[in-house]
Amino acid sequence: MKKPLFALPLVLAVCAAAGARAEPTDLGAGFSLSGNAAMVSDYRFRGYSQTDFRPAIQLGFDLNHTSGLYLGNWNSNVSDFVFTDGNLEMDFYGGWKGEVGGGVGLDVGVLHYYYPGSSSPKGGNYNNTDLYLGVSYANYSLKYSYTPSDFFSTPDTKGTWYLDGTATFDLGDGWGLVGHLGYQKLKKAQDMDGDALGHYVDYKLGVTKDLSGWVLGLAAVGATRDNWLPTKNGHPSGRLGAVFSVARTF
Repeated sequence: MKKPLFALPLVLAVCAAAGARAEPTDLGAGFSLSGNAAMVSDYRFRGYSQTDFRPAIQLGFDLNHTSGLYLGNWNSNVSDFVFTDGNLEMDFYGGWKGEVGGGVGLDVGVLHYYYPGSSSPKGGNYNNTDLYLGVSYANYSLKYSYTPSDFFSTPDTKGTWYLDGTATFDLGDGWGLVGHLGYQKLKKAQDMDGDALGHYVDYKLGVTKDLSGWVLGLAAVGATRDNWLPTKNGHPSGRLGAVFSVARTF
């Protein structure tokens, strides 16, 4: 992933091979496999750029069972300035999701972030593990993530948590609207000026357009305390910006 755009032909080939098919592949015994691929102009995580305001190629796979159990993997290139010596993020997750009554959905699981080849402040590769609990109803969702260990390999940051609220709206004719607010609680964090940063709010407001399974997106993304992390050129990586995306499931 030193040169992530080399992955572009692979992503396009995977999507093209899927054709118009967006249904999961039936593996038998109640199991099914699905995938997703995207190209984004900037990879934002909780409001902050992970790619130094540069594009990212992203690819993921999900193994689901009719019982509600699932396992998955998602990958993206990242900046080696954000994750020293690392250019790739690999996420591994598993859990259970299903309806618990009255149209209310529940999603509970664990998510592990891993950055091969990176060098963290604690030594070894950057990594992070979140325990999460999500609740959804109709087009609204709320998700709580808790980090029981040090937050992204930063010493003495155990107990960091994040609350994510998202709403989506169908505008008809393939158009959609998405809104998001997130609250990040931090421990022993400082901004670019050396001031204590205990929390911040990130936000997203965007539109999507479905073109025969290819979903185009344009969103405004940012954070209220945008100067927690700098870019290579010293700019606040949480500053308000426009993010364009092309995505497809297969």
